[in-house]
Amino acid sequence: MKSSLKRVITALLAAVLLAAAPCTSAFGAQTYYVNDGDNTLALADAYAIGADGSTAKLPERGVYAATASGTQLLGGSEYENEQPNIPNGIVRVGLAFGSTALDAVHLQIKTGSGFAFGYYDSDRVFRSVGSTAESAVTVVADTNVTAGDSTFGAYHVQLGTAYASFDAAEAAARDRSGYPVFYNGTYYVRVGSYTTMEAASNSAATAYGSVVSGGARSVLVVKAGTDQILFGFDCGSTYSLSLAPQSGSGAAITQVAECKDRSGTRSCTYYGDFQFTRLSTQDPQKLTLVNFVGLEPYVKGVTPYEMSSGWPLEALKAQAVCARTYIASHMNGSPAYGFDVTGTTTSQVYYGTLDASANSDRAVDETAGKFVRYEGKLCETFYFAADGGATEDSENVWVTAVPYLRAVVDLYETASTDPGFYCKSWSTTISRAAVGDVSITYTPIGNAMTVTVGGKTYSKDAVRTFLTSVCGLRYNSRHFTVEYDAATDAYSVVGGGYGHNCGMSQWGAKAMAQEHGKTYEEIISFYYTGAYVA
Repeated sequence: MKSSLKRVITALLAAVLLAAAPCTSAFGAQTYYVNDGDNTLALADAYAIGADGSTAKLPERGVYAATASGTQLLGGSEYENEQPNIPNGIVRVGLAFGSTALDAVHLQIKTGSGFAFGYYDSDRVFRSVGSTAESAVTVVADTNVTAGDSTFGAYHVQLGTAYASFDAAEAAARDRSGYPVFYNGTYYVRVGSYTTMEAASNSAATAYGSVVSGGARSVLVVKAGTDQILFGFDCGSTYSLSLAPQSGSGAAITQVAECKDRSGTRSCTYYGDFQFTRLSTQDPQKLTLVNFVGLEPYVKGVTPYEMSSGWPLEALKAQAVCARTYIASHMNGSPAYGFDVTGTTTSQVYYGTLDASANSDRAVDETAGKFVRYEGKLCETFYFAADGGATEDSENVWVTAVPYLRAVVDLYETASTDPGFYCKSWSTTISRAAVGDVSITYTPIGNAMTVTVGGKTYSKDAVRTFLTSVCGLRYNSRHFTVEYDAATDAYSVVGGGYGHNCGMSQWGAKAMAQEHGKTYEEIISFYYTGAYVA
């Protein structure tokens, strides 16, 4: 701020102070400062004084001065908000990969009809190369594999003619009882599915073509419950087959039989498209399954599983904004598998539309495009079930100190009277004779920092392992005490909460909304120090 401008403001303040002197209550109990030097004056709370003697707290960002009609930005600007890098607005979620990769994937459209065959390019744009009217299909590796009662082989007869379009190839395939295949960018017709080269060579179809085997990434789309092959996709490692469910109106919803919810009993349903890739050299028939879905539908598939869809709307809004910010901060998290995040607690729980409600969808819709930010940058929005009474500084949980991940005493959660708050408190006793001596240290806010038992020390987030492995507790957090009782020669372990204690407490968010009427912006600013929603 220039010195001349300071003098003008000083004069304005003096005049207003004199004019408002009889009305001392207008200034309340705040302390006011006038900066008449060349240094920068930093205030935790800055107030503007109007011409009538009234006061107003200045906005948190930017440099402002008081005017007769309100506040005015003097210099600089609001923080430039970072734009999330989500190519084409598409999020890639790993549904099955690595040890969970699948032998076959059964898709059933629940709302909509038919699939487009194609692939996603590097910009996450779907490129269609064909279609089917079938609404129930199975995808398998183009190798010797069994799906249900049908067996498919790695060998086929490929006819010699190349076709300019899918429709032309499909018409030719019908004449030869074969199927169209998209092979390295060109359409062909293949006939049969044989488990041996000899069987394929003995086929009458060899009169029109030659025996081929599918490449290492080749996959087949089959009519569900039959051995009828609808389409083959064989483009090497350049592209992977994707199926895009079609819908006349609204977004298509597809059930994936092999993807179960946390109970393990219900097949999940999803918005978006599905990509199939053979990645395992040890088990080449296995399919890595990735859901390509828009950002907002993805958030609708996270919110009701990370927080009950029946919870207060403002709490669900806070969860939706945190989930949206999390994915925006974790794009391309698993490049080896070709996806951004998993659908499990490794990233965020994601089961699609299964438990979504009008309430949880509304929370997403009413916060669409909103993110948690700190000085314009997207935040790392960690969250967990409950803190037991206090969250923790990030460097005391993991490694790095993050300015908005600061410890806060959580009286909202502590005072909650919700009868469903299952992990609000817990306790147990452990015998000193059984485990040895136990000692504990605490962080400045009162969470456990280290626990030493039997000569082994657990520190930071690992102290929760002490609770589960040594104490046998189901729920765990950083908020607990350990006290020795000489009369029983045992330790009393008493605490509350569930999770790593860094970021937003979900049960605390519920209490803030339900019992204190707080908005989702207030919830987020409480748990993420200095952060805001924009």
